[in-house]
Amino acid sequence: MYRIIILSGLLILGLQSYSQNDVDAIRYSRYGVNGTSRFMGLGGAFGALGADLSCAAYNPAGLALYRKGEITFSGGLRTTNNEGIINSKSSNVSNAGFVFNNFGILGGWEAKNDKESRNIISFTNSQTQNFLSKTRMSSYTNNSSIVKDMLNIANTSGTTLNSFYEDLGYQTYLMDYDTINKKYTSLVDTKRSVKQTRDIVTSGKVNELNFSYAYAYKDEFYFGVSLGLPRLEYTSTTTHSEADDKDSMRINYTNSNTYTSTYLEEPSNLHYNPYYQLRGFNSLTYTEYFKTKGSGVNLKIGGIARLNDNVRLGLYYHTPTIYTLKDEYYNSMTAVFDGDIANPKNWKDPKEGGYFNYKIITPSRISANAAIIVGKLAAIGIDYEIVNYKNASLSSGEIADFAGVNSVIKNKYTPGHNVRIGTEFNIKPVMLRVGYNMQGSPFGDVFTGSFVRNSFSVGAGFRTRNNLYFDFVWVKTVSNEDYYFFNTLPQKATIKYNATNVSATVGIKF
Repeated sequence: MYRIIILSGLLILGLQSYSQNDVDAIRYSRYGVNGTSRFMGLGGAFGALGADLSCAAYNPAGLALYRKGEITFSGGLRTTNNEGIINSKSSNVSNAGFVFNNFGILGGWEAKNDKESRNIISFTNSQTQNFLSKTRMSSYTNNSSIVKDMLNIANTSGTTLNSFYEDLGYQTYLMDYDTINKKYTSLVDTKRSVKQTRDIVTSGKVNELNFSYAYAYKDEFYFGVSLGLPRLEYTSTTTHSEADDKDSMRINYTNSNTYTSTYLEEPSNLHYNPYYQLRGFNSLTYTEYFKTKGSGVNLKIGGIARLNDNVRLGLYYHTPTIYTLKDEYYNSMTAVFDGDIANPKNWKDPKEGGYFNYKIITPSRISANAAIIVGKLAAIGIDYEIVNYKNASLSSGEIADFAGVNSVIKNKYTPGHNVRIGTEFNIKPVMLRVGYNMQGSPFGDVFTGSFVRNSFSVGAGFRTRNNLYFDFVWVKTVSNEDYYFFNTLPQKATIKYNATNVSATVGIKF
């Protein structure tokens, strides 16, 4: 009855487009700890140390410290064991996958008429980000059903329903409109506690091609430039489910006008269809899916000065990366009711999936670097980097599409501070390495706090007499993030991310 009355109104609703947001821009602005195993073993602190092919993606001036040609390949295994905590309930879930870290080739020649100076060129393919992750949060609802969030939004937005959210609940009979009381009601009793689970599964990577040139002037000053061409892939599937596993919502009909109910908060007019056929709520599954692919371009310039045989200082700058991206996306809802379990109600929007083309511009970054060389016994690298996340932005063919999102970025985020420290010990023919990488929060916190990433690494390398070498590394990355389920409910969770990378590099000097 009510669904027929309101149907004509819904034909013009649900037209709000799928929206990219500030989280997308920040996600692609934060590098991981990836590269050769030697680079990872020192926490990435190669801004002034140099002589590693990973420098092409950070401070290309470091390439100028090479005196021989080199080819390397790096890969390994990434595992995650994330913990989701909600309503004091903890859930752990693991994931694993192969990771390509780095491939590179480098060669050089002496400068004309100056044997103390040299030119270096290189081609590298480095993975700067890996998005492999799986997280679960599960507990019984504490007055926080997704349907309650939908009702709150629907009853404050008039007759306009978002086709990606509230309208999914309407189309699957979880919500209906009461024309007498002029409000939306639900066949889900939001005062009852149900089992609620949210799974977040992500995958993808950013692999960056770098074409680099570096110049060493009399082994005192080193300069470098890299043209970066990153290729981005990212897939996210968020699945939210709720189940009345205790069968607390039952509706038993004697006839279409007489029934008994265990509901604490009944929908209006239960004697009307479709409730007579559906009976009580059983379960629901809401899914958000999107996949992003694209490519970008940036430029990196850097310099290193050798103050003496023991101390080097470096500086580098990365321009913003301009990504051209395409999203594929859909949201869906499935609802199951006690009276018709064999025929779940399904709705998906867009029906055939949606597509959207746009650009993301990540912020520039600048870094100051120092290196201490202790003869042939040890080397220490220290890098400090700043990234102003306020300068990230999104754009499309229509300026108005992202005016609100870009305003949120400028008001919500702050400059982020990153620190990398690493030490290498030479006990021939073995090299031992330890490193620490702190990636500060885009909200300003450093070393501790939500959204701060801390990585700890241990590695070893072996050199052979025929210029062949092998490096190995173990890296642990941990961080905590606050996570909010809904727009209108204080349903806060905590995610403890825990990732481990075990990688190896094989290389040869020539």
